[in-house]
Amino acid sequence: MAVDLVSIFKTNRVIPVAQFDDRESALKTAGLLVKNSISILEITLRTESAIENIRAVSSEFPALTVGAGSVLSRDALAKARDAGAAFCVAPGLDLALLEYADERGMPFMPGVATPSELNAALAACDLIKLFPASLLGGVEYIKAVSAPFRSRNFHLVPTGGVNRDNYLDYLKQERVIAVGMSYVVDSALVMKGDYDALEERMKSVMSALA
Repeated sequence: MAVDLVSIFKTNRVIPVAQFDDRESALKTAGLLVKNSISILEITLRTESAIENIRAVSSEFPALTVGAGSVLSRDALAKARDAGAAFCVAPGLDLALLEYADERGMPFMPGVATPSELNAALAACDLIKLFPASLLGGVEYIKAVSAPFRSRNFHLVPTGGVNRDNYLDYLKQERVIAVGMSYVVDSALVMKGDYDALEERMKSVMSALA
């Protein structure tokens, strides 16, 4: 049964966005997230082991809602779904892929960067990623791009350049339901095996949200 992403994002307002080179680092990081009451993880399809990492984390941590990020094709979406991904996320707007996800019963969040893309996305869904948020203009851009669509009911998930200094500002915006944030599961720290530093970041974010 498809998950209710809106409800999940309302509960988990920070979505850790990670990339892992191997199964072990994915499982260790997932374990820390669960330990620190973070129940969502987006694993991007940017490494050769991404699909197997999704499969491993989904199997080992059933309480964790695992999504696939950087989904660019039907094949990638199908593989992520079969591996246990509960939702998929794309950096851009591909209406054919969005339709395919709907046909497969896969919750799918497309990415937009302009008013035209936002308008097109709203014809098919109401949960939309804004990417790359910081380079587009951050909070002020969100206010500007969403203003003409005030009569529409939708939620935005800014991703790209969201960090410890600005994520709370994003979350204060009316249309923002959650943020995508690699800071919490920083790939450099994962590669170094510095799980103590990762856990400190998780604790800091959860404390601020509380």
